[in-house]
Amino acid sequence: MSKISISQFFAILLLATGLSNHVLVIPILINAAGRDAWLSVIIGYMVFTIFSPVVLYVLKGINATSVFDWLTTNYSRFLSRVIGLLFLLFFVVAGWITLKETTMWTDETYLFETPNLVIALFLLGTSFYISYGRLNVIAICAGVLLPLVIIFGIFVAIGTIPDKDYMLVTPVLVENTWKDVFRGALFSLGSIIEVALLLLLLQHQVIKRIQFKHMLILILFLCILTAGPLLGSIAAFGVEEAERMRFPAFFQWRILGLGNYFNHLDFLSIYQWLSGNFIRLAATLYILTQILQIHSRAKRIFVQLFICFFYILFTIAPITDEAFFSFLANYYYIGGGILGICIIFILTVLIAIANGRRNKAHAKK
Repeated sequence: MSKISISQFFAILLLATGLSNHVLVIPILINAAGRDAWLSVIIGYMVFTIFSPVVLYVLKGINATSVFDWLTTNYSRFLSRVIGLLFLLFFVVAGWITLKETTMWTDETYLFETPNLVIALFLLGTSFYISYGRLNVIAICAGVLLPLVIIFGIFVAIGTIPDKDYMLVTPVLVENTWKDVFRGALFSLGSIIEVALLLLLLQHQVIKRIQFKHMLILILFLCILTAGPLLGSIAAFGVEEAERMRFPAFFQWRILGLGNYFNHLDFLSIYQWLSGNFIRLAATLYILTQILQIHSRAKRIFVQLFICFFYILFTIAPITDEAFFSFLANYYYIGGGILGICIIFILTVLIAIANGRRNKAHAKK
């Protein structure tokens, strides 16, 4: 198994989770907390920072081995499969939401007459092409794509400054209450908890052990990735208009121009979004076969094709945008956050018990 470096792992994490934090969760945050949604982001990420030592404790306890191998060795194969089922539930839903959201966005913004089936097939096909191999293939692709994604993000942030009025972010806590802010924080926390699950599932394939400083850097990047376009959307369009937008981060590209002759630069956002979708779907398909502990390439191809088939079925199903948005706001982020935290706490307890047994065995010797 070819291991990847910390920087390559971060490239995967930033692109895979950045799509959720940078795009998917922003309209939900604005609808939940209005112009105070940036406070929700700060609180959510502060909670995750406080929670991160627990994640590091689990990583240290697993000791650079697969979480499922560790469970099988220290407990039983049955328990390993039960925990694997929880991981499987989380990432199967996350992969479908990624494909569904990107297909809807593509259909509504630049490929109006293209059937959703064709869009979904192309999105899944490119991700599947690199997902059945080794993780380092996904890491190399992420490393190539990420620099331009960051450059374009900085470009749109700076280029739209003349069209923004950050006074629209104020007044603070006048129109909304702390209850609204904390509700938004649940969405923010739910969007970042998958970072912890990715760390648990992929840490044994990283050359160096993940440390607290790595977690802080990652949290800071993702916090900026979420708060930046959120504040920019409110400053550019006002909170009332931003609440009506389905893709407020994307519409910032629509107001970007270079002088009097270069407009419609929103095609650059297509590169950003599809890069995130590409790596996120590829990583999801790869992880699902890791959870199922399938190592044969032929079997992995078969299982991933089976998963892709069901992804396409549910993507082209007649689900309205309103119903899908309601599912994200009412179930996915809160439910996914709760599920992720439960998985981590279960592993924490199991590691503590295993360490206690080991210490007793050494004491008897």
